[in-house]
Amino acid sequence: MRVRPRGIASLLTAGALGAAAAGLIASAGGPASTAGAATTPQTVTLGSTAGNPTANICLAGINCTYAPFSGVEAPALEVPFDGTVTSFSVNSGSSTNHVELRVLRPAGGGQFTGAGTSPTEPLASGPTTFNVSIPVKAGDILGLDNSDSALMFDKTTPSAITAYYELPALADGATAAPNHNQSGLRLLLSATVVQRTTTTTGTSTTTTTTTTPPTITGLRQARRTWREGTRSATTARAATGTVFTFDLSAPARVTVTFTGEVAGRRVGGKCVAPTRANRHRPSCTRTVTGKLSFAGHAGANAVSFEGVLGRRVLPLGRYTARFTASNAQGSATPGVLTFTIVG
Repeated sequence: MRVRPRGIASLLTAGALGAAAAGLIASAGGPASTAGAATTPQTVTLGSTAGNPTANICLAGINCTYAPFSGVEAPALEVPFDGTVTSFSVNSGSSTNHVELRVLRPAGGGQFTGAGTSPTEPLASGPTTFNVSIPVKAGDILGLDNSDSALMFDKTTPSAITAYYELPALADGATAAPNHNQSGLRLLLSATVVQRTTTTTGTSTTTTTTTTPPTITGLRQARRTWREGTRSATTARAATGTVFTFDLSAPARVTVTFTGEVAGRRVGGKCVAPTRANRHRPSCTRTVTGKLSFAGHAGANAVSFEGVLGRRVLPLGRYTARFTASNAQGSATPGVLTFTIVG
């Protein structure tokens, strides 16, 4: 069953996100630290995958960022302390679809900033767990990106609300309020978060995870206008497409989010991908998104790109590519490039 969007969300106020999720957290851990002792890190599991995944929201080919809520102003997966997401689980009624865990940081006025993204993970039918290492801060909420219309929603909780970003999804480093919401659907997502540990000796306290976040410098590309190829992104140079190069101050997971304006045909009041069947319909411009994630190493990095994202190929058009890098210490300030794919 496909569920259609209902319109622009107006339910979110970032200032009210604090205490509402307390009843939704199952926690296990030790007591608070005392002088001369090491803090026992707390571990919490946020959200739940229990349910029947029989519904979806966004259409296939449209990447959406979903933020689950248990009611108005009550995020279902709110992080209670600074720490690291070590795993997440999704219960899916679809197999071979793909998701990314997202970190959404309250930015005031109902807005959130994209603050982290996991590698792209393949879903299986039923609950699937993925091991990750994503830094988070107290007050962050966790969500999910999906672009192939996976069945991940249970329809038996009337109070559940899914706020989401569609056309475009929320990129890391971007700040916006969700532009849609859907009630009565509960995203079957859970995540495990481990608190940052500290050691206290007398009057001295050490936080073991406190180091400098990665930085991206020297971001550039070999060509700003190029033709598509047929190969997936690779760290070896290719003769077609372009090559993105940049420097990292430390090893990090690099995510490139592509947002493009491409040609379409207007059918039924919507701008859709051109096909032979709709070739005589009025032309229009539509927004498409895509994402590439890979492990970057400290120093110089070079990644060739021909427009291929897994099983998808970016349509011809003009694109913005936003580069972010994150590790257990934090996220880099994003870098942006623009390019055009021609036929």
